[in-house]
Amino acid sequence: MFQKIKLTDIVIVIVIVLIAIIIGYYYGNSLARNKLWVRSYPIRAQLSLTNISCSNDSPSWLADILKHQTKNNNAPANQIAYIDPNGTLHHCENGYVGDYPLLSDSVTEQTRFRYASVTKLWTADAILNLIKADKLTLDTTLSSLLPEIDTPKDARISEITIRQLLSHRAGFNRYSVFGQDMFGIGKDICPNNLNGLNDIQLGFDPDSKTSYSNLGYCLLGEVISRLNEDKSYKDVIKKQYNFADSRIQFVSNSAMSDEVTYNYVETGLTGYADIYTAFDYDGLASAAGLSGNAIDLAKQVHVMAAKLDPNIMSLDNDVVCNGRDITEECYGYAMLPYQPNSQSATVYYRDGSLLGLSTLVAIDERGSVVALLSNGTPDTGVDHNVKTKIYEYLNR
Repeated sequence: MFQKIKLTDIVIVIVIVLIAIIIGYYYGNSLARNKLWVRSYPIRAQLSLTNISCSNDSPSWLADILKHQTKNNNAPANQIAYIDPNGTLHHCENGYVGDYPLLSDSVTEQTRFRYASVTKLWTADAILNLIKADKLTLDTTLSSLLPEIDTPKDARISEITIRQLLSHRAGFNRYSVFGQDMFGIGKDICPNNLNGLNDIQLGFDPDSKTSYSNLGYCLLGEVISRLNEDKSYKDVIKKQYNFADSRIQFVSNSAMSDEVTYNYVETGLTGYADIYTAFDYDGLASAAGLSGNAIDLAKQVHVMAAKLDPNIMSLDNDVVCNGRDITEECYGYAMLPYQPNSQSATVYYRDGSLLGLSTLVAIDERGSVVALLSNGTPDTGVDHNVKTKIYEYLNR
């Protein structure tokens, strides 16, 4: 009987066994599986680059930006929207909604991405609207609006102002447990335990330096709530910005049916929690809680940018920024200015990132708006090259 076994049969059996072993190994070893997924990116990227769609008469540079994101920033799916100085909307998209190219639907202009920290533009704009309505000023203290701040151990907390919160100069150190509590690190303070502000220690004197703080913007969200008859921040923003007429929605701890998948992998044997469960979504709302597409993002920011001063592009006269350094964190009331030299035009940026996604908005002096959404993040964390590329395109 054994004499009838052919060499080809033996080879086939060996191949089947090897395939089964390989599949079993990667199925049971998430770290190895994720490493393989990372190595496959050039293939996925190339397939995404062949799947670019643009609106009629869109500037060619929009597609160039998407190619840059796909090739350099681990983002196989992207959207970009551009409202030019004449108010004309252009847009491009590339990639696939799901993890697997060709087997998934193509990204369209309606595909949902999470906005991450670009959400802060709505919070800042809503605060500036309250200032114009004479309900508060830039120098109003937080403690005068939140009675929970009554016996702070650090007396400096009583003197924190709206201006300092907007510009990330309130004294909250982003690298301490009190700077990022939306990530579930340290003591839960905002929005559900504001009495905890009485127990914390600031990282530095308010106004002495800039330190990016999600906690500060969560507190601004509470101010918006209190000055709108204690309606929730989400309800106020939904109504004030007519979300019913757009696809913009607040995110939750699960993926939405029209949402893109995000291109990230575990970093260890157990990995970290996924993007849907890694955050405190109450604390996230006013700092990084919105989602939608690039077109709706560009349209809403375009309206914000056209408002009278102070608006999202306004800068504090008391804070000196080196606008020539695009990497410097020197915030106005919502955005960062970039001006390569004193004779050149200024472009204002607001970016953000979460696990496996990055967002960017740019506004130039003519009121043009660029909104870029990507389902990946650069290896370096932030890609300032894409900002300079957009600057060059806007100022040709």
